[in-house]
Amino acid sequence: MEQNISKILSEVDYVQFQFTNILGQLKAVEVPKRLAEKYLEEGLGIDGSSIGFLLTEQSDMRIKPDLSTLQIIPWDTRAARVICDIYDLNERPLECDPRSILKRAINSAKIDFNFDFKVRPELEWYVMSPDGEPADIGEYMDAPPHDSEYELRREIVDYMMELGTFPKMLHHEVGPGQMEIEFEMTEPLLAADMVQTTKQIIKMVAWNNGLVASFMPKPYTTEAGNGLHVHHMLFKNNENIFSAKGGVSQTLKYFVGGLLKHAPGLTAIFNPTINSYKRIVPDHEAPVYISWGIANRTALVRVPGYEKTARIEYRGADTTANIYLLTALLLVSGLDGIRNKIEPIEGTSLNVDRLTNEKREEMGIRKTPSTLKAAIEALNADKFLCDFLGPAFIEIYNKIKRNEWEAYTKHVKNPESIEVSEWEFNEMFERI
Repeated sequence: MEQNISKILSEVDYVQFQFTNILGQLKAVEVPKRLAEKYLEEGLGIDGSSIGFLLTEQSDMRIKPDLSTLQIIPWDTRAARVICDIYDLNERPLECDPRSILKRAINSAKIDFNFDFKVRPELEWYVMSPDGEPADIGEYMDAPPHDSEYELRREIVDYMMELGTFPKMLHHEVGPGQMEIEFEMTEPLLAADMVQTTKQIIKMVAWNNGLVASFMPKPYTTEAGNGLHVHHMLFKNNENIFSAKGGVSQTLKYFVGGLLKHAPGLTAIFNPTINSYKRIVPDHEAPVYISWGIANRTALVRVPGYEKTARIEYRGADTTANIYLLTALLLVSGLDGIRNKIEPIEGTSLNVDRLTNEKREEMGIRKTPSTLKAAIEALNADKFLCDFLGPAFIEIYNKIKRNEWEAYTKHVKNPESIEVSEWEFNEMFERI
């Protein structure tokens, strides 16, 4: 590794130290080459309060690079990037660091159960003109010329592959100017790093082409929203323990039981903006109800029906979700189901959106929180999730999200409307 680091440093003028904050935003500090070797070894001290990690009076922290992620940036070959973990002044992983939280979940699965977790995210986004209009009129899986952004996606994938990030497939999504990239099934930390890297690539390629790439969950009221679906599998001794002869295993059912139990609280992390709740409406393939089923895309938790080996797809998250937190909480919620043998409600093949309220009640199907405010309340009521995330995280997250809700309610007449307001669009479409 040392030889590879020396080679990279010999080819660049700067090193960009990257990390992800609580809100899922990619942050960076750049160091000139002459100091890069020192800081790659020691890490860098930064102000955590200014980016939402710590209180102002306790704001010093240190970012330490994961040297295995040091790579030359393909669209800016004067610089290399390295992904960092965040530590407190006592050299312990910071309780609120999303990457460290995911590592903690992975370690818990390994130590407590000897389980290995693998995930395959699917990332959606819109390509827009600078004034916020969709970049094309394409529809789901359209071929060129209706899919006029295919060369843009190819440029994105070329950069991905230069950084060792390999998609499974890419295509036009349902909405005009909407795209999707699906990743390969891989280790959770690598997958999360890949999503953050890919989001940066997507934004850079769009920007370099005079366009805007937006991960806003629901930029247009009448068009499809942007989901971040995560497929996942659980292994023990290299065997997929979600599979059983003739179908799915009891372990999978317990895992689903944990996901469904904690779904209300998970919503606050998986759908973390006020705009997220404009996406969670019936008949738009964004699950509104807490249910599961085999091959059922209206359910919150889907077990794909066309696979030879069983896996789970959680369909409730959107593209503003912090991928490290999303992956960690899927894992620990499912493990809670296994640990406590939580039986899920009966799976369904019915269109959950079109059932009557009485039928859903009979089937034990609950509704997900319908606003950010309600989701935060559900998170705070879930002791298991709060204990896992820790009191410091919950305090900071509550403060950030309550401030967001207050700002929203000052600018809109009906905060529970499913219409995308002009205020939220202007606030978010370029920034997110």
